[in-house]
Amino acid sequence: MELLPIGVFARLTGLTVRAVRHYGELGLLEPAYVDEDTGYRYYAPDQVEGAAAIRRLRFLELALDEIREIVEADNPAFTRARLLQHRAKMAELAATTEQILSTLQRLIDGEEPLVPDATDSSVKVLVKEVPDTPVLVIRDRQPADTMSTVIPTAYAELESYLRELGVEPTGPPITLCPYADDDGMVAVENSFPVEDGVPGRGRIETAVFPACTVLSIEHWGPYDQLDRSYRALQAAVERAGLEASGEPREIYWTGPEEVPVEKWLTEVQLPVVRDDAKLAAFA
Repeated sequence: MELLPIGVFARLTGLTVRAVRHYGELGLLEPAYVDEDTGYRYYAPDQVEGAAAIRRLRFLELALDEIREIVEADNPAFTRARLLQHRAKMAELAATTEQILSTLQRLIDGEEPLVPDATDSSVKVLVKEVPDTPVLVIRDRQPADTMSTVIPTAYAELESYLRELGVEPTGPPITLCPYADDDGMVAVENSFPVEDGVPGRGRIETAVFPACTVLSIEHWGPYDQLDRSYRALQAAVERAGLEASGEPREIYWTGPEEVPVEKWLTEVQLPVVRDDAKLAAFA
């Protein structure tokens, strides 16, 4: 089998020589032979297809670690699962970019303030009684700034498992999303409500979220603006003199795969200690 010099290999794969060398240093695309005297690198013809796949995946903006997993797995089902996760992430990014452009124009035109007033009394806050909720849940502890990847990845895994079982969830997905700790880490719990008795597997566990009283706000729009709803909810708690009794919850009634970004509906809930006199303010 005749080996290909790096320049020929680069042309056949659409990569630059510099990229071929870089991927070789990372262990993604190692040469078939390196001349000890000259240091010239040579590649086998059967490496062309794999290198072209790496180039395609980079064009699609997959991270190098993700590409490595796909290449090493060499499994169509695994590749499809990873691409589905990446598509969800890119759809969210595209929607966020669209929202940024729209928000910029409203700010430029003076149609809204730079920081909306979180104490606006027109924001509708509801009191709800949430029953015991059996769930399939994936618990994880990750940096707060990775939640946009951690959450959709967990839900893709949960949805795949539910399809495998032939089980339909009994409600929309629920994320228990505590505030970050001093190290910037979040002990997140991503779940689907299910009928009692549905088994877990691996890191997918069974659990029951206990019944509680919550204050609830509907958030319309992208996830990266959820802080507005959290501020409004916190302001409502403080005005009423209530005490939180659990971690905040996000219920995703609609999302990126279903509707345009302005119609994404996330319900933000905060469990509180029940005090009828204070809760009467929300009647």
